[in-house]
Amino acid sequence: MAKVLKTLNMLKRSCCSRDRDSRKPLVSNMISQLNELVDGDSRTHTCHYLNSTDQSGTDPEIQAQDSEDEGQRVLSILRDVLLGDLRSQELKQAAEQVKQWAKVNGITLEGKEGSYSQNWLREYLGIIELSVDKYFPALPPERSRDSQLQTEEYLKLALSLVWSEVIGLVPVLENSRLLSYLIDSYNRRLFAVLDLLVGRSSSVKEASILLVWVKQTYFSHGFTGSPNIQDHVLRISDPLLLTDWFEKSKQKFLTLLQKHISTVLQNILLYSEAHLDCRNEEDLIKVYLDVIQCLDAALKGSKIISESLMTAVQRLCYNELHTFVERYVNDEKKHLEALKSSETYSFHVFRIIDTCKHLRSYCFNIVDSNNNTDSPTLMMLENMEDHVSSIVQQRFAGLAEDHLKKYFKEKDVHIYNLMDMIKNMLAPLPLREQGERTKQHIVNAAYQSVTRAYLQCLMQRKCKQLERRWGDVDKRMMRDAELFHSTFTQLSISDDEQKQFLLKMSEILGCNDVNSLKVSSAELYRDFPKESEEHLPALLKWRRGLSKRQIKEILDMSQEACQNGEHITPHHLKYWSCCLCCA
Repeated sequence: MAKVLKTLNMLKRSCCSRDRDSRKPLVSNMISQLNELVDGDSRTHTCHYLNSTDQSGTDPEIQAQDSEDEGQRVLSILRDVLLGDLRSQELKQAAEQVKQWAKVNGITLEGKEGSYSQNWLREYLGIIELSVDKYFPALPPERSRDSQLQTEEYLKLALSLVWSEVIGLVPVLENSRLLSYLIDSYNRRLFAVLDLLVGRSSSVKEASILLVWVKQTYFSHGFTGSPNIQDHVLRISDPLLLTDWFEKSKQKFLTLLQKHISTVLQNILLYSEAHLDCRNEEDLIKVYLDVIQCLDAALKGSKIISESLMTAVQRLCYNELHTFVERYVNDEKKHLEALKSSETYSFHVFRIIDTCKHLRSYCFNIVDSNNNTDSPTLMMLENMEDHVSSIVQQRFAGLAEDHLKKYFKEKDVHIYNLMDMIKNMLAPLPLREQGERTKQHIVNAAYQSVTRAYLQCLMQRKCKQLERRWGDVDKRMMRDAELFHSTFTQLSISDDEQKQFLLKMSEILGCNDVNSLKVSSAELYRDFPKESEEHLPALLKWRRGLSKRQIKEILDMSQEACQNGEHITPHHLKYWSCCLCCA
């Protein structure tokens, strides 16, 4: 049959040069020649075949065979173009032949009438795959030294090659619309390689390089080259190819990042435990500084890639910070107990409070803004800060009590010894911009403890005994209040609340007029409600000259005025007195 078709093809070319009337003898001659080539059924089949020609003499089978032969010839040209090394002139000739063939066959990409046949297209795609296999660069060795650098260089090389190959073939393939198949094949190969590289990634840096590269390559509008180079080369026909890769890469990135952050934070805890004797400033700030730097680096790195990725990283950072704070708090509670008698105890306390303050402040940046008040991490840090502050107050309260008992009972020198000891304990703490609030916090805690211990020790001695020793006890209280304030303000910037409280208490101690006492007590309750509730009733009983009824009047009036937010004046005293009498 092949010989028959070949003979028909030759005869058809001869016939085409003559007019319609002259074709009939030629057809008869063609039949005679074919009868000599075939016998029996073949002759019958051939006659039937020839009798099916149209009026113009063009046989459909012959036309199909011609088209197939021409398609094979074009495939041969494309094979040479895609797999060979053709010179410029040869490429021009190939481009013209492919263009003419595509124009004659009405080629489109939509898969409608006139599109490539499935068999032809299958062969063409096979040639493309061979071409991609031949020219696409091989992956660098896995786990090699400088793998990050090699990956970056490899991706640059791969993109440059794809760009070069595609642009070089545009003259041949573009007009026939065959270029899109080549571009699609290169992009699929590129993402297959990117999949392998993601699987290879063993560090956050490696995973980040891939994400950034794909983002910049497929989404950046600053790509150099011809204005339409991105549209031509970096085009993906299947959007899921890109989205699936990003999702897979995102999960790998988050997994590696979580492992990295967890390791870094664990090492910070180990360092903290190994440097409990934290006298130098670097050790005092290193814990919170390293934690914040680690989490910040993760957030900033992910933001470069994607805002949505940064949101996921933010949640991850918060969870890792929570785990870190949990371990840190438990460890430091044990250390506080073990270091009670250490010379560096004040430094250690400073470091804990300072670390809690900075981590708490940073936590607000990464915690869910809709739930930051109920954050368990924030609560742990606040509770730890309060716990350590309570320890500071107890420590200084015990120290102050030991010296002030002796002060009120024996000699004045004990109060000066107390101030010297407090200076020696607190003065070495760093007074710098970052730690100023922390030092002020500790100094104020010590100040409150000393004030409280002072009033308690004062009222443990009889008022009459102190009057015999000092004369006016209220004036001695004023002097001591100034001494305390002078000492603590030298250590840190401190408000004068404790001083004002002691001065008000001394004023009540030296006042003998009941109405004036009512005004002073009401003012004390207004300005220092908590301290007044704790110390004023005991002071009124301790001082001499007031009956139980008068003390009750003073306290009731002061408390009620404080609750109502009223300012007591002599004019109000008559009204209050009438109310109390009626009651």
